[in-house]
Amino acid sequence: MIIKKYIFKDILKVQIVTLIVLLSVFLCQTVIKILGQASTGSIPIGVVSEMIIYSLPSIGFILLPMSLYVGIIVSLSRMSSDSEMVVMRSSGLSGVSFMKIGLLLALISAIATGLNCLCFMPVSNQAKAALTDSSQNNPKYLPIESGKFTEFGDYTLYIHGVNDEHGDKKLGQVFVIKTTKARTMNSPEYEFLSATTGHMSKDRSGTQWVVLENGSLYKSDGLSPELEKVDFNTLSIPVPYDSEEETVDDSLQSVSTIDLIRSTSHAAKIELQWRIAPIFACFIFAIMAIPLSMINPRQGKFARLGPAIILFVCYYLAILSVRNLLNSEKIPLYPGMYIVPVIFVLFVLIPLNLDKNVFIRKRKKQ
Repeated sequence: MIIKKYIFKDILKVQIVTLIVLLSVFLCQTVIKILGQASTGSIPIGVVSEMIIYSLPSIGFILLPMSLYVGIIVSLSRMSSDSEMVVMRSSGLSGVSFMKIGLLLALISAIATGLNCLCFMPVSNQAKAALTDSSQNNPKYLPIESGKFTEFGDYTLYIHGVNDEHGDKKLGQVFVIKTTKARTMNSPEYEFLSATTGHMSKDRSGTQWVVLENGSLYKSDGLSPELEKVDFNTLSIPVPYDSEEETVDDSLQSVSTIDLIRSTSHAAKIELQWRIAPIFACFIFAIMAIPLSMINPRQGKFARLGPAIILFVCYYLAILSVRNLLNSEKIPLYPGMYIVPVIFVLFVLIPLNLDKNVFIRKRKKQ
């Protein structure tokens, strides 16, 4: 019993460390991607931290089964390399005992994976989409800062002071330059605006406006030294919205699992299978990792790490391939993605876990 607890704790410790390391690596890639979107103006810099947090469940989709797989292989391979496995087997610990420990860890990981994929992931995707939409339609996220030039389509704004009070941006001493083509000539026509105050607003259609107050409008045709001056009390400038930079929102990723179960849509059923796939993967990888970690002490700790990585990649490539075939309706919805675990059980897990000594004894008897 003490030996089983030792094995369980050692695998769990390696699994947690592996999860932290892999999460850090994948999180760095996500941070770089989100910062790239922020640098191009697709998302405001103020929502970067929230976007990173909402991306964690999607990263855990593959990392939770992977951490279990790596944890079992690394931990048991170390025990085999250090000859601890020989002592454990001599004390009566069989391969079935290792399999039971692996399946227990797989059950714990499967519960965590199920909660992540079925509950947390759709909620985080929905919150991420709502945050993206809010950042594009909320005035407080517009890229307006004191003492900087801001491009709004044909307009160039320079604001001397910006006071952000409770999410409402109050503008002070605003200067606006607009360049357009003249109607009768190819020479540009200039418009220069100055206003003492201003603020941001949004109409019923969701269009953002920069509202200028108490200012003057100057017009020039670019040829004559004369300027046309018009004083105004209120003038609104629309903030252009580039639909090409809008973040693509896959609605199925944001739909709750319960709604997917109730739905009769073909795409919804595929999304449901995609969320369930990592749960089966936990048991597949646990059963596959046990025989792969049983190595000869002379082989080294990472003797079978290469084949283990190949099998892991093959499993997920098979899942992705079946998903693409389902989306193109080239194969039936059932068994669908569930066929991949069945194939791995028949052609990988059973051959790996067969006791070779049994066949040797049968040959000797014959």
